[in-house]
Amino acid sequence: MAVDNDVLIKVACYGLTAQLWTTRIPGILGAARFVAVGRIGKMPLVADPAAAQAAALELIERSAELEPTAQELELAAAIETAAQRRGLALDAGESQLAAMVARRGIPLLETGDKRAIKGFEALLDELEGLAVLYGRLRCLEQIFLRCADASNPEALAHAICAEPEVDKALTICFRCLSPPPHGAKLDTEGLESYIGALRAEAPRVLEP
Repeated sequence: MAVDNDVLIKVACYGLTAQLWTTRIPGILGAARFVAVGRIGKMPLVADPAAAQAAALELIERSAELEPTAQELELAAAIETAAQRRGLALDAGESQLAAMVARRGIPLLETGDKRAIKGFEALLDELEGLAVLYGRLRCLEQIFLRCADASNPEALAHAICAEPEVDKALTICFRCLSPPPHGAKLDTEGLESYIGALRAEAPRVLEP
């Protein structure tokens, strides 16, 4: 499994790295160490950013570092070129992760970038090398829905609502602006609604 910087950063800000990745070690871009520390330091967190930075670095230390080969860089460049030609939002990091997932048979790419998911959907018919991405992209809401099913939803809601500026969609899904308690049923309905809306726009690449 490969994890993009956006997911890594947000999960670290919530203090949930241990809950979301217990036994599986994610694959992370080599530059994640520098990107995560820099971005977390600029985020409007309620808690001390140093704690989130430490959580991100701890996860990076126990993760597999992914570096693209020459062939994977070639595919990533083709993805970026096609995306730019069509005005799609795909950055270099997402393109490289997708290329490695495609070439190495990595089962999943977890990404917090919905625009990137829609971009890969749009490029499926244009780039033959992306055909293997069918059903292999997992969005942030899917990650947290799985976590809510496997853990204490109330504790999960508390972690997310403690940092309401980290991700607006999750803040809405977990009813952080409404009075407690944050019931599991309400959380699930909100997450499923966001997943359904994304699936309507990216039905092929999004994980079933």
